[in-house]
Amino acid sequence: METKYNLSQITKTLEKLFDAGFNTDKKILAMKMEDLAKLPNLTSNETLIIIEFKTAIKNRDLIAFLSGNKEKGNDKQ
Repeated sequence: METKYNLSQITKTLEKLFDAGFNTDKKILAMKMEDLAKLPNLTSNETLIIIEFKTAIKNRDLIAFLSGNKEKGNDKQ
């Protein structure tokens, strides 16, 4: 089941991530689950957003993540 988050939820979650020092692609890609557990007041929904954000960075798919348009195999360049 694919969940679509609104931009407000994503922004709030990313602010928490950036405030915790995970503010570059390299730092986010190196982040482990233990690091997420150390973030204060992180909800389960926010954890999922961070995991999907990390995957989007890895796959170079940030715009699709932010827009909620995560269709597979539909790249038109």
